[in-house]
Amino acid sequence: MGWNDWYTFFCDLDENLIKQTVDAMISTGMRDAGYKYVNLDDCWSAKERDAAGRLQADPAKFPSGIKALADYVHERGMKLGIYGDVGTQTCARYPGSYGHEAVDAQTFADWEVDFVKVDWCFVPFEDFPGKSQQEVAAELYGRWHDAIEATGRPMFFSICVWDPSVKSWEIAGPLGDMWRTSNDYSDSWGAVLGNIDAQAPLADLAGPDKGWNDPDILMVGKGGMTATEYRTQFSMWSMMAAPLLAGNDVRNMSQETLRTLTNTEVIAIDQDPLGRQATRVRDDGDLEVWARPLANGDVAVALLNRSGIAQTITAQASEAGLPTAESYSLRDVWAHQTTKSTGAIRAFVPSHGTAVFRVTQSGDAKAPAVSTSVKIGADAGTEWPVLFPGEPGTVEVVVANDAPMTVTDVRIELVVPDGWDVEGDPVRRERQLGGEREVSVSYAVTPSRDTSGDRTPVTARVTYQYGKNIGSTSGTQLALVVPKPPTGESYLSDLAWLDASSGWQSVTRDREVGGGPINLAGTTYAKGLGLATPGDVTYWVGESCSRLTALAGIDDVVDRVSPAGGTAVFEVYADGEKVFDSGLVRRGAAIPVDVSLTGVSELRLHVADGGDGGYNDRADWADAKVTCA
Repeated sequence: MGWNDWYTFFCDLDENLIKQTVDAMISTGMRDAGYKYVNLDDCWSAKERDAAGRLQADPAKFPSGIKALADYVHERGMKLGIYGDVGTQTCARYPGSYGHEAVDAQTFADWEVDFVKVDWCFVPFEDFPGKSQQEVAAELYGRWHDAIEATGRPMFFSICVWDPSVKSWEIAGPLGDMWRTSNDYSDSWGAVLGNIDAQAPLADLAGPDKGWNDPDILMVGKGGMTATEYRTQFSMWSMMAAPLLAGNDVRNMSQETLRTLTNTEVIAIDQDPLGRQATRVRDDGDLEVWARPLANGDVAVALLNRSGIAQTITAQASEAGLPTAESYSLRDVWAHQTTKSTGAIRAFVPSHGTAVFRVTQSGDAKAPAVSTSVKIGADAGTEWPVLFPGEPGTVEVVVANDAPMTVTDVRIELVVPDGWDVEGDPVRRERQLGGEREVSVSYAVTPSRDTSGDRTPVTARVTYQYGKNIGSTSGTQLALVVPKPPTGESYLSDLAWLDASSGWQSVTRDREVGGGPINLAGTTYAKGLGLATPGDVTYWVGESCSRLTALAGIDDVVDRVSPAGGTAVFEVYADGEKVFDSGLVRRGAAIPVDVSLTGVSELRLHVADGGDGGYNDRADWADAKVTCA
């Protein structure tokens, strides 16, 4: 656990930043929560080695030197990390360690460094004829392993082979303490999911006597995602027994970010001494159940909602690996509440959210496990919570009691925004709700006519009595209040979408996903959508449109920035049914898309990886537009 400067500061680091970060980690309580390492990434060194061939700190950035900085860190009960590269240069073109492994490791030891991250750039593969990239990685990281061992100083060794095609985890265990399992990524929801999926099959490799899979530095608090999405990242990194290296500016962070990073109950799962990585025990598409056995016999269970709407996810103690019992205690490590269940582990999980429970084979908890969900339905057969301005729609509230005891005096109140109408009494009552039972109540709700294009919270608040105690629960669904699409032709980049995700960065309007103009096959387009694989954009067209047209392809910028990557498959789905498939698309092509939308309510554009791991797949939907009545 610790901090790394790269994703926030890149090459803009110096000793004042590091000292301020150390002081901030102490004053905010991060150090006491377990964050001990403060790690310098690339660009810390001078551009040239000294006369003896040793690495030296950039004198402008680190005038006091690295040893003095290590002393500052150690005096405050923390540890210092540093960065190197197996190649001839680092990724930012500073001196690499190829041929200098022994002297560089000894230099770091002399400076009393505690953590060494070694990158995978400018590797001289020509010096290893006949060897695969994985065999070269084994050779070069083996040299580093031996060099670190020879110093006699314990230094945590991080193997940073960021190219997943090398599969460094197959050779890294005997060589290092942690190893990257994915490429560099971005502060986006799609990128976080990509890293989770990349690490999921590698659970058996992790453990105290093996080493640790590393899905990369945390993005929590950087600003590109929501607080819910950041909690999901922190939850899932902890479920996967991953290193927790904060990557934000800890000197200037919100209280929400600090609460996420210092949630000691979640950290305890990550740092559990058994060291077992969670496995995905159920995959229902967008809804997933993960389980991780813990040292004291408990099991950590994560309910992950990858979808664009809040949904109920229910697991059973048995599928999480717990033995049969009359009841279980469920500790919600985000709500910090413990409830009793007969075996169901249920939560109404917000869009892109994750509920995490520490489950114990015990009935010691007094409070019943009661949950509330909210479903909003339009009359067009979609799963999206769609309502229309000025038109009545249905809201269903379900209250579930998974405890072995009955709760009484159940009061259900629906709370809607000002100006919205709820037909009848918004408060409903049930005299009692038995154990392992649920009750459903429906409301007719009409949004105000001036509500349009908004994600608006609709909340059910529930109170109940158990014994002499009063309990409460609530559930919130974000209603999508959508007008009918305008008549005539409309560019999709000008319309509000229901949901959007991109495997790198975020979906962009009228730009390729990296931020430049959209260029396909030598032509520049002023309008369109930019995504990276895997990515999706979903629209509500409400049976009002007849046609979708676009040009699909890999942006020309890929040819200028990288020799690798740049393939994708473009697909169009109408009400969940695939109606267009481009096949494999490579650079330099602009594939025409012309799809009928007659009778279609929900339109989804999807880009899938073309088979090269998603690297540099900057996928454009140029001139994407719909024709509506």
